[in-house]
Amino acid sequence: MLEFVSKYISLVFVLFSVHLNAQIVPKQEVAATNFLDAANHKCDSAEVHLKIKDFKGADKLFKSAVKDYKNIVKENPDSYAAIYRLAITQTKIKDYKNAVINFNKALEIDTTHGEAYRERGIAQYAQGNSKEAYTDFVKATDKNYDDAEAFYQLGLLVESGKDPEPAIVNYSRVIEIKPNFENAYLKRGIIYFNLKKDYTLALIDFNSLLEINPENNVGYLWRGKTKFKGEDFQGADKDLSRYIDYEPGNTEALITKGAARININNNSGAVSDFDEVIKLEPKNIIAYMNRGVAKGGMKKYKDALQDLDMAIKIKFDFSTAYINRAAVKFASGDKKGACKDLEKADGLNNEKAYKLIQQYCKDMK
Repeated sequence: MLEFVSKYISLVFVLFSVHLNAQIVPKQEVAATNFLDAANHKCDSAEVHLKIKDFKGADKLFKSAVKDYKNIVKENPDSYAAIYRLAITQTKIKDYKNAVINFNKALEIDTTHGEAYRERGIAQYAQGNSKEAYTDFVKATDKNYDDAEAFYQLGLLVESGKDPEPAIVNYSRVIEIKPNFENAYLKRGIIYFNLKKDYTLALIDFNSLLEINPENNVGYLWRGKTKFKGEDFQGADKDLSRYIDYEPGNTEALITKGAARININNNSGAVSDFDEVIKLEPKNIIAYMNRGVAKGGMKKYKDALQDLDMAIKIKFDFSTAYINRAAVKFASGDKKGACKDLEKADGLNNEKAYKLIQQYCKDMK
């Protein structure tokens, strides 16, 4: 009986010991894990500062986190997570050179993580190493075909090259993976607008962007420009007005909005837009010319001619300004002066000028 009890006690002791050993974690590992969590928390807090545009506060937290990660790596030199987080945080403070070094170390430990290739590519691109960045982004997408950020970064890189059009494929893949990825719609829409001149597809993308985020102000700028190209001048005026409420100093937006208003006979509104442009850029010839057109539409011919004279004074070979000045002169009854302006425009190889001469000035010769 005693022998049985002794064995039973021994068995219980062994089982109890095994159970305890399963819960034991080396103190060093516990400390490293806690330290890593603390550093990660600093990075999360820094991101919050960035959202409220407190860049100094964010930079201070990131730099502090870098120190923490370095200490963790020193104690755990084979920790992929610690080295990877160190490299990520170094990119936040724009220490791209050391970030690449640490991404290299992380990938020496574990090559299966596509995010390390992606983030190393971002650091390489920031240093101007486009070829290396491209290789990394491709590797990242090979490791994880559903990495929307990797495809987006690849698109940005391709778009910056000599032939931006293939970036459409990358941005399209981003949208397939993550349909609410705002910037993918924006970037693809801009390529449709600028490169392919496909304003229908551009408009679809900018509409999608603003459905996802109605507060994306840049989306209103590009949709307004696209509507203008599609001759939806009312829509262009509305979108560009919304954009300018938040970005009042954007002269391109003001000029396009003013031109849209001329087309809907809101000439006084257009004049106000061009006034703002000229305050910001006193030698903006487009603003002077278009303000002259708007004033002509208001039958303020003297003021209109002053603006058109100024546009030509700034750029003497501005053929479109001669044509518009001719239009104002015709409207004010100065047919002879108008025909002289058309002849000057014709001499500058403006095809429209020749047709207008044939139509209105034959009897002047």
